[in-house]
Amino acid sequence: MNEFQLYFQPKVDMQDNRIIGYEILLRNNEANPFYPAQRMEEIIYNKEEHSLYLNWFQKELEQLVQSFPTVIFSINFAPKQLFYPETHAFFTNLQLYAAQLIIEITEDVPLFVAPIENMNSSIIEQHLQSIFNSIKEKGYTIALDDVGSGKNSLDEVLKYTSYLKQIKFSIVKCNKKNLKEETMNLFLEAWQRMAEDYQLDFIIEGIESQQASEDFKEQGIFLQQGYHFGRPSKCL
Repeated sequence: MNEFQLYFQPKVDMQDNRIIGYEILLRNNEANPFYPAQRMEEIIYNKEEHSLYLNWFQKELEQLVQSFPTVIFSINFAPKQLFYPETHAFFTNLQLYAAQLIIEITEDVPLFVAPIENMNSSIIEQHLQSIFNSIKEKGYTIALDDVGSGKNSLDEVLKYTSYLKQIKFSIVKCNKKNLKEETMNLFLEAWQRMAEDYQLDFIIEGIESQQASEDFKEQGIFLQQGYHFGRPSKCL
């Protein structure tokens, strides 16, 4: 697993301008590192390689949380990864540090477009409920990444609210699709209210300017993340 390295991006609470944690971002080892999407897809769909990846990731995390015992880190998992027993061994092995780790479940959908190991959609959903419950019982915080995208639709979020502590909304995808600002704000307001109704932290991603940060702060969206607060870097 020498092909990978970890980068970090801060999350900020704009109510008092403080860093509340860091999201851990996987990058390759190229001169201009980026997220190796194709390589990670190969790993996630190969049980042996996935196990090797988790062993590497666990060692990296153990060093990290021991070096920074007061810092909260977010780590990403695709839905398919949750169905491997090695993933649950990973959560068990790191349980001592559960209070420092937020498990962000991504919006990836490949798991749900075809039968997996002869499981229909109903069995998959029941199994996911059990998985989420197991992760929560181990003391981890669970977040859903990029709500409103892919698998993480409103319907899906509502299924798992009892297990969640955070939901994250990315304005990057809205901007890429040239969504009108007024329309995006309506989406944001709806998700923000839903988060308030279910007592979930609501984090907005993709903040790239002071003006954008201030605008969202005025809307009562205080938890923010994006290049404005720091591009992903190798050091905290």
